[in-house]
Amino acid sequence: MNNQQLFHALKIGTKSVFGIALAAVAVALPDTTSAQGCVAARGAGMTCSPNALHFGENLPPSSGFQMNVGYRWLQSDRHFSGSHENKERQEEGSEVINKSQFTDVTLSYAFNPRFSASFTIPFVLHDRSQVVRSNDVSRTILQRFHTQSSGIGDMRLEGNGWILDPATHMKGNVLIGIGLDMPTGEKDAKDTFQVFRNGQILAEERNVDQSIQPGDGGWGLALSIYGYQQIVPRLNAFVNGAYTITPEEKNGVLTSRSNPFEAEMSIADTYMGRAGLEFVVWPKYGLALSLAGRIEGVPVHDAIGGSDGFRRPGFAISIEPGVMATYKSWSFGIYAPVSLYRNREQSVPDKQYQETNPTSPSRHGDAAFADYLIMFNLTKRF
Repeated sequence: MNNQQLFHALKIGTKSVFGIALAAVAVALPDTTSAQGCVAARGAGMTCSPNALHFGENLPPSSGFQMNVGYRWLQSDRHFSGSHENKERQEEGSEVINKSQFTDVTLSYAFNPRFSASFTIPFVLHDRSQVVRSNDVSRTILQRFHTQSSGIGDMRLEGNGWILDPATHMKGNVLIGIGLDMPTGEKDAKDTFQVFRNGQILAEERNVDQSIQPGDGGWGLALSIYGYQQIVPRLNAFVNGAYTITPEEKNGVLTSRSNPFEAEMSIADTYMGRAGLEFVVWPKYGLALSLAGRIEGVPVHDAIGGSDGFRRPGFAISIEPGVMATYKSWSFGIYAPVSLYRNREQSVPDKQYQETNPTSPSRHGDAAFADYLIMFNLTKRF
C-alpha cells in the first residue's frame, strides 16, 4: 500500500493507520541523535554542559523518492550538577548560554514498500556566550564574550525496513533502521576567546567548546526503532528509540580544561527514546495531534570502546506535544519538547580526578540544559 492509498483511506474515514505515513511526521525515525545544549549532540534532533538532543524525520516513503528538511532550535542556559540546579550561576550572571540551530536535509528512496534508504546532510549554526573571570581568589566576573561555529555536520547513510509487510499489517508494525554516522563535520573548529592573564584581558584562539563543534570526529553505528499500534480508529500508540554507537574513544582535540583527564575531547554515544499517542483530528487534511514522553542524552559509558576524555554526560526528560498535517505530496510537523527533569551525570574524568585526589572535594561538573526545544519538519514526496 503506497502513501496515496493510505491518505485515501484516511479521507474516507476508515481504520487506516495514520502513524504509518503521517502521524509520526518529523519525529518517528531519528536521523540523528542530538542533545539539549551543553550535553553534546549532533543533528536536528538531542544538552549544553551535557550535549545531547535528537531531531526525528518523517517515516520513509513506500515508493520513489522523498525529500525531508528538519530544523531544530534551542537555547540552553540552566545549569545542573546531577539533578540539582545551580541557580547561583544565573543569579551572578555567569551562566553559559548556547544558542544552536540544526538543519538536516535528507533524501530517501524506497526500493519497495518495505525497504528504503536515506542520506542526511546536516548543517549547524552555534553561538556560545560565556564570561571571563579574574584569576585571583575572588574569581570576579570581568565581562562576557561569544564564540561561534557553523558548517556541515556529521553525515549519515541509513537503511530502514518494516519487520512485517506494511500492505497486510496496517494496524501495527515495527520499523528497524541501521546506519553509518560519518565524521564529516569539523571536530576542531576554532574561535577567539577572552582570557585574563597578567592583569589584563587578552585574545587567544582556541578550539571551541565540545557542545558547539559541528562534528565529533568519529565513526558511528546508528541504530533506530519505531513501532506503532492502532488502539481505535484514528488513534495510535507508538514507541521510538535511537542509539548511536561510537567505538572510538577520543578525537585528539584539546580542550584547555584544568582537569588533566579532560585534556582531549571524548567521542561519546548518544541516545533518544519516545513513547506516546497520535490522534487524527481532521482526516481530510491529515491533521493530527501527538503527545509523547521523551528522554535523550549522552551516557557516562559508551556501549563499545573506552569512555575517557572530556564529555558532559547527562539526560533530559520532556513532555513533547506535536502537530502534523499533509496536503497532496507535502507534509509538515512541528514539535516543542518541554523539559520536566534534567540530570548532568558524573563523568569518567570527574571520577578519575576524585580517585587521584582523595582529599579534594567531590568533583561533579555541570551542564547547561534548555527549557524547551522547537523542531520543525517539512517533507515532499516525488
